[in-house]
Amino acid sequence: MDGAGLSDREQRALSAIEADLEGDRSLSRILSSTPPRHRTAVACLLGAVTLALLIAAAITVSQPLIWGFAATWTLTVVLALPLIGRSVRRRWQRREHAGRP
Repeated sequence: MDGAGLSDREQRALSAIEADLEGDRSLSRILSSTPPRHRTAVACLLGAVTLALLIAAAITVSQPLIWGFAATWTLTVVLALPLIGRSVRRRWQRREHAGRP
């Protein structure tokens, strides 16, 4: 990965991975039925695995590690974004309830 961004081939592969994750009904069912505490723990665990894969891929420049990082990063983002959104929404509601801007 010499350039600043992904190549066209890598971008297409990443888009395909994202489309597969979005279309996976069993994954959606698991994520929607899992309690938030479990989702938070899984998101943290995936974050740690993603970071480890990023470091390993950067050091070794191994294609399997790079693809593994891309897959786990995508899954981590898909899992963590709803949790972050829920947390932000709660904070806004608390501020509004307390009468603060």
